[in-house]
Amino acid sequence: MTRSNSIPRSRAVRLAQAIPVAAVLAETAVGAYWDLARIDYVRDAFDRLGYPMYFATVLGAAKAAALAALLTPGHPRTKEWAYAGLVFVYGGAAASHLAVGDGPDKWATPAAFAACTFAARAWLPQAGVALARRGFPGARPNRLQHN
Repeated sequence: MTRSNSIPRSRAVRLAQAIPVAAVLAETAVGAYWDLARIDYVRDAFDRLGYPMYFATVLGAAKAAALAALLTPGHPRTKEWAYAGLVFVYGGAAASHLAVGDGPDKWATPAAFAACTFAARAWLPQAGVALARRGFPGARPNRLQHN
């Protein structure tokens, strides 16, 4: 492969990596607002699923915190926890819709966002690698390596 062929591929890979990240960030921002504002769509969904409305406030605040963590430069461990929380949010939404007997039109979208969150997290640098590069004592660049 020539050098000129590797440059567009690299851009294509970066674009492919940016798509799930952008989807997760956009859904988290919009979802946080909708949950905190308790729009009719959220009220209807929570009534159908049997959740109390205060849970929308809890989810909205958690999504806002996750969004802040993801958009703040640095802090790879915090980003990792934010992604983990979002997997629980979107996976829990899909499972809730499945539990009440909703069809794929209701549970497929949250399941897709859970998958996008996994993909976005997969391209996040490992916290141990970032800390080891900065010279933090005890940081292990390989998580399988033990002291």
